[in-house]
Amino acid sequence: MSADSPSLESKVAFLRDLCGRSDEAIETHFAWVFLIGERAWKLRKPVRRGTMDYQSLEARRLDSLLEVRLNRRLAPQTYLGAVPLTLRRDGGYALGGDGEVADWLVCMRRLDRSRLLDVQLSQRALGAHALRPLVGLLSGFYGAAEPAITDGPAFVARIGRQIAANQQVLAASGLDGVDALGAAQRRFLATREGWLARRAVDGCVVEAHGDLRPEHIFLEDPPCVIDCLEFDRDLRLLDRAEELCFLELECARFDDAQVGHQLLRACLDALGDTAPDRLLSFYRSHRAATRAKLYVWRATEPNSGTPAQVREEVRRRIRDLAPGGGFVFNPVHNIQPLVPAANVAAMFDAALEFGRYSQTVDGIQEAK
Repeated sequence: MSADSPSLESKVAFLRDLCGRSDEAIETHFAWVFLIGERAWKLRKPVRRGTMDYQSLEARRLDSLLEVRLNRRLAPQTYLGAVPLTLRRDGGYALGGDGEVADWLVCMRRLDRSRLLDVQLSQRALGAHALRPLVGLLSGFYGAAEPAITDGPAFVARIGRQIAANQQVLAASGLDGVDALGAAQRRFLATREGWLARRAVDGCVVEAHGDLRPEHIFLEDPPCVIDCLEFDRDLRLLDRAEELCFLELECARFDDAQVGHQLLRACLDALGDTAPDRLLSFYRSHRAATRAKLYVWRATEPNSGTPAQVREEVRRRIRDLAPGGGFVFNPVHNIQPLVPAANVAAMFDAALEFGRYSQTVDGIQEAK
């Protein structure tokens, strides 16, 4: 049996069988994550999308190693290493070992999800002191980062290309206000070109995290930030102020713009960074436009499915996961803003239709 021949389904089944009653299997667009005991294991799907290509075993090995290296910058105690999933002589799988490598897993320390920043924001559970260690972590990270782009005109041209790319996608979507937004951003670029160029010359453009959202920030002792955007270095090259503006916007999604603004100001102050307010406003609009572009892309992807496909997927998930009890029907990711309402309704209707069980002492017999 070649290393590329075992199916994704068989690997997922092996890892799911390791899960106990307090453990969890989470599927995302591009990976499976298994929370097992004190560890979390990430298995990439053999898929390709744009610059992200996980189709070959070697690509998944290299990207697993890269994910560990990059994420250790902000979560050194969390990312434990890349571990081979190997084939045993009896045809089964093993974590590690000296058998033929069937795939690669990223091994992490399992974190307390109640300490996620998005959870804390939703529960309004943050005191002023809770953010100080995070400010220290982020400001230390940006302060130690080597400049990634120091050519001012090149950085200005890069921002211009990004504005044009966002505008092209958003204009085709039919959303209101797209033309006015694009015009305002281009006007800022033309009149404040020197501000942006100076940011690059002063070393403010670094290889950043790339996806600094509350969902990736754990307010533990010490805090850590996981899930950096590892598959494309170009997308990680950001002005540190722009990335902090993105975090501010993402906090506002949880109705707590104040926390996001506090983090932005405290980090810039710690860095001695006097970025003008108008530049920060531009960065907010630029990140919001980029986020909107991603939403448009996701809403138009073929794998968004039809209501009938959603219904069948829910039925299959309940059939596979419900036996034995303890299954909680719940989306594992935020429902994106442009997902068709009919698909969301189909998900809940199917849960009500298929999610009723007859139970015995031995557990759930079947899903009715």
